[in-house]
Amino acid sequence: MNQFYGIILTLIAGLFFLVGGIISLKVKNKDKLNHFSIALALVIIINLLVMDLIPEVFELLDSYDLSFKILIILIFGILGILILKGLDFFIPDHHHEHHDNESNKKEHISHLKHIGTLTLISLILHNLLEGFAIAGLTFNNFEMGIMICISVALHNIPLGTTIFSSIDIKKNKLLVLSLTLSSFIGGLVFLLIGEISSLVLAIISIITLGMLIYIAFMELLPELYQNIKKKETILGLLTGIVLIVISMLI
Repeated sequence: MNQFYGIILTLIAGLFFLVGGIISLKVKNKDKLNHFSIALALVIIINLLVMDLIPEVFELLDSYDLSFKILIILIFGILGILILKGLDFFIPDHHHEHHDNESNKKEHISHLKHIGTLTLISLILHNLLEGFAIAGLTFNNFEMGIMICISVALHNIPLGTTIFSSIDIKKNKLLVLSLTLSSFIGGLVFLLIGEISSLVLAIISIITLGMLIYIAFMELLPELYQNIKKKETILGLLTGIVLIVISMLI
């Protein structure tokens, strides 16, 4: 029975991206929403890196010596960064300047779409692993699975808001569907396979780590810096901190 509940929890966690998407669709002032959601996403992603992915990587590599850990992290972390950098060539119109003329406003909107698409792609990979983890924990401990599902859902809402407010949903239906179902697919993989080597899981986690580092510091941080004095940006930062505190208390 726990296997069934574990799969259902992975589906529920992924659906919370749509909750964030609904919020973004209901807000009329897209500029203010973008400033808010980018600040919020930056806080959530940094928390994801520091509190989840980095400890997870070291736990998965626990049986290996320090030099091997450093080598693996450097190689696959850089690979993750290069993968997203390479996608720059396939996701156009992402360079912009912050001015008030119409041309630069259009460039700015294109840049936000670029950030949203990169974030979406990297989160699909991350959520496959997250679904794997939720399912595995639920199979062994149902209560623990519920707690992890709630925690994941809480950070999926703001990420969903950021992604849905910055991409063209009609042109990215398949990616949005893949993101929503990625945790569920990860749970199914666990159900079918049962176990994947810790080294393979670590490598996938490190690649994801590199991707999210690229997004946080090369894409989101410059956007936040340009709008740091706006009240929506400050509110987004504070909301992210509050959500993190709530998720830690659960």
